[in-house]
Amino acid sequence: MEQILRQLREEEIERVLTQLGSRFRKMLQLQIEVYEGTMRLDRVPDDERDRDLEIEAAKLSRKEGQIADDAERTLNLLREEGSSVAFPESVEQMHDDMVQITQRLSSAKVGQMTQGIEQDVVKALEEMVQALERAQRDQQQEQAGGQKGQKKSGKKGAAGGDQQERPLVNAMAELKMIRALQMRVNARTDRYSKLLNEGVEQADQPDLVEALQKLSQQEEKIHKSTRDIVVGRNQ
Repeated sequence: MEQILRQLREEEIERVLTQLGSRFRKMLQLQIEVYEGTMRLDRVPDDERDRDLEIEAAKLSRKEGQIADDAERTLNLLREEGSSVAFPESVEQMHDDMVQITQRLSSAKVGQMTQGIEQDVVKALEEMVQALERAQRDQQQEQAGGQKGQKKSGKKGAAGGDQQERPLVNAMAELKMIRALQMRVNARTDRYSKLLNEGVEQADQPDLVEALQKLSQQEEKIHKSTRDIVVGRNQ
């Protein structure tokens, strides 16, 4: 029975990792397209910006909204799986960024602040894809090692027993994800502070102040997630 449960859990992990990897790669491709489109619009001189630019920005906004919907569905999948703390937290904050990008593009705001958020989302997606690829390699190596162990001993491998309770990714991968999230928050805080000190356009100042407040809230959530990982609340 333990061997059957172990095998079922391994198959479930492999299925979820494959599904997540496919979703994140798709989101990454679309997010890069939105980012490149935003930069293209931002290169239009101020005196040449007209209704056409607003229409193109609105198209990018709708595309970003679709990416945000994909992120929300992925977040639900992670919450349903239930064994990870860092991935749901990262996806949730990334989803919030996508919603913010959608709103800014719908107002034809294609400047530094919007592009900076888009860059952060691209980086987050790249890190998630890499983390999932590492998790898949680890999963395949452990499966191969477990099969060899069973052939030699004629018993269940060292990963048996409570293997069915194994999390989607290990604690080290979780902590790396949280560390990457913290670094992005730190970098964005510095970036926003510099923009305020340098005197950004008056229209963007309220947005920056609100964004800094949200970053403070994200800090608190990151600290809570770190504690949860350390005490094993994702197990």
